[in-house]
Amino acid sequence: MKKIILIAFCSILLFGCANKSNVRYDALSQSLKQGGFTGAIQTIEKEKEDLYGEKSAFLYHFDLGVLFHYNRDFKKSIEHLSKAEQVYDDLYAKSVTNEAAALLTNDNTRPYRARPFELLFLYQVQILNYLAINDLDGANVEVKRAQMAMEALYQKDSEKVNDNGFLQYLTALVYEMNGEIDNAAISYYKAAKAYKEYGQKLPVELVDFMSYTLQKTGREEDLKLLKMNNIPETPLSQSLEEKGAEIIVIGYAGHSPILGEMRMSGTFVNGGGLNLTYTDAQTGEIKSFTMIAPIIAESGTATAHIAFSLPEKQVLPFDVYDFSIYLNDEPEIFSENVTDLNDEITRNLKDDWSGTVAKTAARVALRTFAAQKTKKAVETNNPLLNLATSIGTDVASSQLEKADLRVGLFMPNRIHMTRIPVGPGQHDLDIAALDSRGATVSRFTFKQVSIKKGQKLFLFIPAIK
Repeated sequence: MKKIILIAFCSILLFGCANKSNVRYDALSQSLKQGGFTGAIQTIEKEKEDLYGEKSAFLYHFDLGVLFHYNRDFKKSIEHLSKAEQVYDDLYAKSVTNEAAALLTNDNTRPYRARPFELLFLYQVQILNYLAINDLDGANVEVKRAQMAMEALYQKDSEKVNDNGFLQYLTALVYEMNGEIDNAAISYYKAAKAYKEYGQKLPVELVDFMSYTLQKTGREEDLKLLKMNNIPETPLSQSLEEKGAEIIVIGYAGHSPILGEMRMSGTFVNGGGLNLTYTDAQTGEIKSFTMIAPIIAESGTATAHIAFSLPEKQVLPFDVYDFSIYLNDEPEIFSENVTDLNDEITRNLKDDWSGTVAKTAARVALRTFAAQKTKKAVETNNPLLNLATSIGTDVASSQLEKADLRVGLFMPNRIHMTRIPVGPGQHDLDIAALDSRGATVSRFTFKQVSIKKGQKLFLFIPAIK
């Protein structure tokens, strides 16, 4: 019986130690560097099981969907992002089995459900995919799904997740293309409201088109609700009305952060206090904090020394910060930042901080108490064997808790959008990806781009490396 207990405990430990997140980025970043988007796609498809596995099915389709989008294979992108959506929907209801496994091991044993910023980015890209192939019906469907997703996130935790400014901006564009001017006005207002709620700068172009649409629909009072008492001028909107068409440039600037491990250690007093120490990744300073320890049933007032890892943001080097656009022989146009994935990742980790700490600490403490009981259960008359068993159990237990570092690997650091009113006909565009000093890193040229009256033509500039 003692052997059975020990074998079962060690099996749980070995099962929990698997963590594909540690190798996935290294493998795929190398493929991206050597073979571009196509190379990264081929590596993912070839090494699906080794790099992702069934527990990260969402990320497998999500990463492929994003890469196919950058590679301008919009139909393939739609296919994989739709599968990622389905995985998310299927996992919406909790699995008791998966939760129980995570309680004993770590969060990597659970199927990955997607973080809020990943889900919202998925809908942004999916809407743009449909617009790129002129499938307005498909874009309409994704708009509805996006609105339902934002509402569900808000209902789940209204203190953490609200509207997404860029997603509402894209929604307004889709309504414009449908001729639904009233719905477009509402979405423009929601977009501006979301930017302000998150303390983000309102894109100048958004203010222009929002103000024009709100005035056109008799909703000037909404501007006052946004504390914009002086009605902004609307030169872009008026130019679009005069010229009749527009080219919309979407630029993906830099590589978003990934997740690294932050080690924490301290003392857990069941039903009492939890004191933890860690090293601040930004400053290198050793910091500590104390919070109320969760209660673990049937453990009395037991005390345990615990150590575990939590996910923390790991900023990656990148070159591109901005874009400049030359249309025909007209003056240079600079792009606008419309969403910042770096900020969204920071906010998500901050929102989840206390809950993740409490849950993880309780799990590690529970396992520590269980390990102590296991050592007693397999105790023999041989002191050396008992010592070896004790040390082995402690080492295995300490190695068990691994932070869940799973995250989408190919999101941009920031998304830029530029709306350029043009007349029907053919146009030449020269777009420069710029570094932090304004120097050109790479160029993208589009010759004799044809556009019809009333059309919104989307061009994509993926500069994430």
